[in-house]
This record gives sequence, structure tokens and C-alpha cells, in this order.
Amino acid sequence: MSHGKQAPKADIVMKVSTLPERPSGAVEIGVVYASVEGVNEHSFDECLEILKHKAHEKGATALIGMQLVQSQFQWNQRTSLVATAIKNG
Repeated sequence: MSHGKQAPKADIVMKVSTLPERPSGAVEIGVVYASVEGVNEHSFDECLEILKHKAHEKGATALIGMQLVQSQFQWNQRTSLVATAIKNG
């Protein structure tokens, strides 16, 4: 699986929540995942943009249940996000 950097794309407006509740009428599309190299002041925002683009490509209008993982092993520092993509019905 490749985790290379993706080219910056236009900003996508999307509701993002760490809460797992789905709004009434929303349809679950599936889980989306993004990961970037580094654990620094920009890595979360960079990773979130990739995550939103992946969800948007699947037709999602929001992300729920988002979880952050930052690994800081000396040889492999990464910031990763996983969330459930949903579409308002």
C-alpha cells in the first residue's frame, strides 16, 4: 500500500466529527483512511485534507467517528486518520 504524498487539490467543505452518531437520514458509505509522513504542526491538516478528498470521491458529504493516530517511531513518524464516510439522504 502506498502512502506517498498526494498533490494539493481544491479545498472541500465537509462536516467532520469525532462523534459516531449518524444524522437522521444519512447513509453510511464506508471507512476512509489517510496517512502522511511526519508528526508536526502541519501533518494533521495535510492528512485531513487527503481524508476529505477520498471521502468526497466516494460521494460523501460528511465524516463521522474520526480517529487520529500519530506514531513517532524514530524511523517512521506518521500521522494517520480513519473515519466513516456518510452521505446525507
